[in-house]
Amino acid sequence: MVIDQFVVEGAQQPTDTLIRVPAGRERFEFHYAGLSFIGADQVRYKYKLEGQDEDWIDAGTRRDAYYTSLRPGNYTFRVIAANSDGVWNEQGASVQFEMIPFFYQSTWFLALAVIGFLTVGPSFYFIRMKSIKKRAADLESLVQQRTGELQKTLDNLKEAQNQLVLSEKMASLGQLTAGIAHEIKNPLNFITNFAVLSQDLAKDLRTELAAEKKHVDPKRAAEIEELLNDLEQNVTKINEHGKRADSIVRGMLLHSRGKAGERQDTDVNALLAEYTNLAYHGMRALDQSFNVKIETDLDPSIGKMKIVPQDLSRAFLNIVNNACYAANDKRKNAKNGFSPVVKVSARNLGNKIEIRIRDNGNGIPPDVIDRMFNPFFTTKPAGIGTGLGLSLTYDIITQVHKGEIHVDTKEGEFAEFIIRIPREAETNGGSKA
Repeated sequence: MVIDQFVVEGAQQPTDTLIRVPAGRERFEFHYAGLSFIGADQVRYKYKLEGQDEDWIDAGTRRDAYYTSLRPGNYTFRVIAANSDGVWNEQGASVQFEMIPFFYQSTWFLALAVIGFLTVGPSFYFIRMKSIKKRAADLESLVQQRTGELQKTLDNLKEAQNQLVLSEKMASLGQLTAGIAHEIKNPLNFITNFAVLSQDLAKDLRTELAAEKKHVDPKRAAEIEELLNDLEQNVTKINEHGKRADSIVRGMLLHSRGKAGERQDTDVNALLAEYTNLAYHGMRALDQSFNVKIETDLDPSIGKMKIVPQDLSRAFLNIVNNACYAANDKRKNAKNGFSPVVKVSARNLGNKIEIRIRDNGNGIPPDVIDRMFNPFFTTKPAGIGTGLGLSLTYDIITQVHKGEIHVDTKEGEFAEFIIRIPREAETNGGSKA
């Protein structure tokens, strides 16, 4: 008998040699035939695929066999036949073929895979664990950062609350100041009025002395004349300082109102000098060790201009206070005989005036400059400042007087506030730096 066909997925293979079947073949067909001249249609067959079947398979008179999905390896297909008398041809026919595996099914690939797994596996594990630990650390750091930000926000809210409370207290203090200023104003009016009356009485007395001079001893008349001179000088000083005190009280009353007033023709140099002096003595009253040199350079050609004096004086006071504080704070920590100085200058620029207030303190850090005019922002210790001074100053300069305010500073050396105010109100707002 013979195996006349071996078909692999539609392609017929020769059966006289070892057949090598490429990987991926799914269907195998075997066609065979037994030679018998008598009762050919009664020939019976048995077949077996060695490597796949353990026992012979009785095919009856069927002359073909089919296999699918064979694993890679070597196979031998055998077939035997029996004639019509039932005599079996034990030798039969056979065909050998090899099912070639995919490369990843080969022994060398599996060996490399095992070696690679044993080599790369632990490394991947450690890398993965390191990545997981890093992500966990990053997550923990992020949580801590967010917690810190939340805590900072909470602290800011508490600080804002404290500042609002302080602002309420300051408002109450402003009302108290207004009441005190009203009480002081009445006796000041009496002082200045009596000073004027005393000047008139001194003049009358001098006139009477001149009329009676011939009846008075010359030496005695000279002494009386000298006393009258001293009296007139004292009364003049009383009148001058009374007017100055009255001006300060009026400023306190205007401050306590907390709103902008009307523009008035005002001597800016006098206003700047007065509130520079007030800032200095205010710092001295708070700290007896305070000692800052005040230098002024005021251009007399500035003259008078229409401003809101109670508002602009508040701005001057805020900036000079900050300058004095910065210079004195540096003095406290200096070890080389540092001399704190605050310079106040004013220049006439024609259609506008320029005011510069400079201190030789520690300057302003870059990250503070952009925020220094924001409400409630302060770099002073808790309880020292409300963080409203520069914010109000900015509004007074830019909104009320349509001017501009800039800051020139060098950290560790100086800070200078530059204010420019137009003589005529402009329609646009100001700027800050």
